[in-house]
Amino acid sequence: MRIIKFNENEGRIILKVETLEDLWTIQRILFVGDLAKSKSLRKFKTAEGDKGEMKEVMVLLNVEKIELDKNSERLRIMGKIVEGKPLEYIRLNSYHTLNVAPGDILEIRKNEWHSYIIDVIKNAVSYTKKPKLGIIAIDDEKALPAYLLGYGIEFKNEVYNGLSKRMSQKEFREQEDKYNAELFSIISNMDVNTVIIAGPGFTKDNLKKYFDDSGMTKKLDKRLVYMSTSNAERSGIYELIKSDDVAKILHSERIRQEFLYMDIFLKGLSAGRSKHGAEKVDEAIKNFDVETIIVNDSVLSDKRIQEILEEAEQARIRIEVFNSDDEVGRQLHFFNDLACF
Repeated sequence: MRIIKFNENEGRIILKVETLEDLWTIQRILFVGDLAKSKSLRKFKTAEGDKGEMKEVMVLLNVEKIELDKNSERLRIMGKIVEGKPLEYIRLNSYHTLNVAPGDILEIRKNEWHSYIIDVIKNAVSYTKKPKLGIIAIDDEKALPAYLLGYGIEFKNEVYNGLSKRMSQKEFREQEDKYNAELFSIISNMDVNTVIIAGPGFTKDNLKKYFDDSGMTKKLDKRLVYMSTSNAERSGIYELIKSDDVAKILHSERIRQEFLYMDIFLKGLSAGRSKHGAEKVDEAIKNFDVETIIVNDSVLSDKRIQEILEEAEQARIRIEVFNSDDEVGRQLHFFNDLACF
């Protein structure tokens, strides 16, 4: 994502959308009642019964609904037209949908831009500039590929090695070579600069030896890092990204930071220091008994949450916005999507 222009006095920001993650970010910070402006196509009829012709227009909508379609990489912004040009191709107060995709330019207008919203955008700009990280969690039965993205962890389908003790030595070796070659292909096709291969036991070490001895390591145009985890499941990957070793190579620490904040919250909860839920967080702010607030992006448009965050902002309290679709966000959901410590 790129910020083309930000005028806080006018309450508007102009963004260049570059990735799917950018669309996800916009979904987080665009609320019902905001104004959104972008180029679009609208059917224009010259006469009744005419099939109509698609015309390019510039439309400003009063936002009523936002939907993200990851498959088509489109953010659909629906609402009533309040401005537009050319005037002959639009009808004010009629409903329209902006289909925003990577490569598009979008203007957003708000009555007030809170600092925590600006931070979400700045983080997205930062993530866009940094390479993504690939992960392969592997054990003696399977491998689980995953991507660390700006908006969370994206897991791919597990790949099983198909090995069996009943196989002859020749069959076992042939199947093992086939499996290792498949992992090499998966890693080669990962659109990243660095791939972490991690897991329990010696499987990852055996894979490293195979890649090195066969010359596959040299053929890869990416950095391979081998690390240990307790398992090759999703929990193993979450465990991995919280480690200090991974922190040194991660190009984006956002998710790791969320885990650390959640750990602090949970420890404080058991000690009676942390609070969760709108009422208790609001009370903690009024009692000057809070340093950090963690909140899920799914509730940012809630008026009550906005009031609490505005109060926290005025008190210069740190506000951290979580991805509600990720593991930590789902965990925070059980604590009413809002907590403090």
